[in-house]
Amino acid sequence: MTDILIILALILLNGLFAMSELAVVSSKRMRLERMRAEGSPGAATAIALADDPTRFLSTVQVGITLIGIFTGAFGEASLVARLAPALATLGLPPDWVHPGALVIVVIGITFASIVLGELVPKRIAILYPEFLASIIARPLQALSRLMHPFVRLLGITTDAIMRLLGMRHRKDETPTEEEVTGMIRESTDAGVFERAEYDIAARALRLDDCHLRALMTPRVDLEFLDLDQPLERNLARIAASPYSRFPVFRGDRSHVLGVVRARNLFGQAIRCQSLQSLDIAAAVEPILYVPESSSAIDLLEQLKQGRVELAMIVDEYGDIQGMVTLTDVMGALVGEVGTAEADTQDDAVRREDGSWSMDGGVVLDRFRTVTGSEFAFPDEDDDAYHTLAGFMLYQLGYIPKTGDLLDWNGWRFEVVDMDGNRIDRLLVAPAPVPPPAAATPATRGAGRGAAKGANPGSGAAPYAGLHATAVPTVAGARKNRQGTAAPPGGPSA
Repeated sequence: MTDILIILALILLNGLFAMSELAVVSSKRMRLERMRAEGSPGAATAIALADDPTRFLSTVQVGITLIGIFTGAFGEASLVARLAPALATLGLPPDWVHPGALVIVVIGITFASIVLGELVPKRIAILYPEFLASIIARPLQALSRLMHPFVRLLGITTDAIMRLLGMRHRKDETPTEEEVTGMIRESTDAGVFERAEYDIAARALRLDDCHLRALMTPRVDLEFLDLDQPLERNLARIAASPYSRFPVFRGDRSHVLGVVRARNLFGQAIRCQSLQSLDIAAAVEPILYVPESSSAIDLLEQLKQGRVELAMIVDEYGDIQGMVTLTDVMGALVGEVGTAEADTQDDAVRREDGSWSMDGGVVLDRFRTVTGSEFAFPDEDDDAYHTLAGFMLYQLGYIPKTGDLLDWNGWRFEVVDMDGNRIDRLLVAPAPVPPPAAATPATRGAGRGAAKGANPGSGAAPYAGLHATAVPTVAGARKNRQGTAAPPGGPSA
């Protein structure tokens, strides 16, 4: 019985080493740092062990190896000698007694070592890594010092072999943005965070990659006030606009003097007790100018430093491209928010037939959100465009007219309204599946013409009968950009 207890004690000691190893390796450094800040000396020791893995792992492996040797030797010397006579009484041949007893002892010790010396301790270490690491770290460090010469020799040998293999010890790497997002997502799935918290955190981590063109109100959509115009006309423009802040210029829109708030004019009218006494120029506030190459996070910092709520976006030539407000930035951070300045016409309206009526200024992320799509647009990462209108122009290669179509990636984009040269409104729907055509020379020729991206007027429409205007393919549109295919109604190359 004493022999069995000794072997059991050795197996449990092996389990202690295995648990120590996994507890230190599995511990999260942030939690250990917090425990150290709270005064736990064991946490500081655990951090020191994790920072020197060669010494720590050498100590553990020496302990596990020595225990395994002692367990096997002691079991063979004691248990086999006790078990052999019992097997002899069962009528086994004399030549089989000792080997049979050895096999039984090896199987029993192996089973106990795997369960009690490995699996159970490691499962416990996974459940409470930081707590166990802080308890075991100091005794393990003392043992490491006691075995320092041998551990040092093992460490030097291990490092030499690693250098021969061309490998180096890798320090703990700073988590990447994707890893942080993944950890937050896992915590959300586990119920630690609310879904809204995850959405905000994920958007915040992407804010530095958000370009101002995707947030700004384009210049063509801004409501400007011209100080050279009569007061009545400016007041009528303010009354008819859903906006509450208006860029102010004199004579030339490219030279904005500042911005005026409707509420300030209202307060001025109350004080003067007369609309005719309003002085728009006196209510103009300075405005912040930001280059369009800035990111949303850069703009947010500048808005905070300048204590302003909006900025004019300018290109490399100093021309105004649009305006971004603090509400726009917050919308990118927390999602779309309703404001008093929201346009009365939604930018994306779902129709009864399942199609979408979308504003040309709808940004690509907004399109993916409302349609539930996850694909990336062509060359989107190169900042070639940021809106559906920009996508259409990029793919078509010419200024479209009302009724022009583009089929791409299972979607059909139809221009339903143009505002001059600007795509104002689009009809977006799943692209229809073309009916199968008979394999005749004529249809084969038409197919080749469609595949080459025949444009309106070229005489080869991919989907005959669906629309009076041909459907340019992506390949055909790119040929337009290269000058090898003509736009609708234009001269042929």
